[in-house]
Amino acid sequence: MNSLFYVILSVFSYVILGFIIKKYFNLSHKIISKFDYLSFNILLPIALITYFWQINFPSFNTLNLLFVFFGAGIFIFFIGYQIAYNKFKFTVDDSALIGLASCFGNSVALGIPLMHTLFGKLNVMPYMILVLFHGLVHFTYTTLIIESYRNRSLKIHRQILSTFIGLFRNVVLVGIFFGISLNYFNIPQPTNLLFILNLISEIALPCVLLSLGFALATFNLVLSFKRSVILTFLKNILHPLIAFTISKFFLNLDELLVMTVTLAAALPSGSQTYYFAFRYNSQKELISSNIVLSTFVSFFTLSILIILFDF
Repeated sequence: MNSLFYVILSVFSYVILGFIIKKYFNLSHKIISKFDYLSFNILLPIALITYFWQINFPSFNTLNLLFVFFGAGIFIFFIGYQIAYNKFKFTVDDSALIGLASCFGNSVALGIPLMHTLFGKLNVMPYMILVLFHGLVHFTYTTLIIESYRNRSLKIHRQILSTFIGLFRNVVLVGIFFGISLNYFNIPQPTNLLFILNLISEIALPCVLLSLGFALATFNLVLSFKRSVILTFLKNILHPLIAFTISKFFLNLDELLVMTVTLAAALPSGSQTYYFAFRYNSQKELISSNIVLSTFVSFFTLSILIILFDF
């Protein structure tokens, strides 16, 4: 039980601290923007490069792992999309945003430090594979749906090209790919350089969690609360339930992979869904409300899962 509290507090305490600092102290938008840039665009990519450069890749069924996680996620996307389109009477592009909010988890800012603490450096590798493809999979088809609907007069190849250009600008994906490349080609690891990189990595994830707390403090939970409850149910409860059922009873994956996909699916709605809403100037109130509620609920749902899996 002590280890459980350590895991929960070691992750959420930074988020709560960031929330309090932003909410009750007079930090300027400029300072927070610079801190966010430092955390997400410099420290986190360095941490990911360092990690993937040094990791020894274990053997596991990657195809089944990806099939379970993204199969469950796309199914949840479809449910969220249908609810938004048929019940909320949203347009196709708005419904795609709701579908994304229903299935896309906070895999980096919250997921990486949580899973790293739970599984350790070696056993966390299956989760990092999911992180590698997480944005690539969900962002691609969501962007294609929105762009194809909003730019119906454009040719499809131009839409696809712009989508992939945007994906390659994702510093998280770039950091992971670069680290894997260094590892794959056996590039030497200078001791002095690794010492510096490991020090940077130690402060990267706490900084990312503080940034998440800053962001959550700007969202409004009251707006669109009833609808955000539906999205939170899809993300925090139904998504991990489906992932667990498929991995455990249909594909009979080993215990590590079952725990990995279930906990990964149970992560709260990712803050990047809000940036999608901001980018397309659509459903910002509902998306932000869902992020706050989903993150709050995840404190309890993740704790329950950690207890059930007997970490």
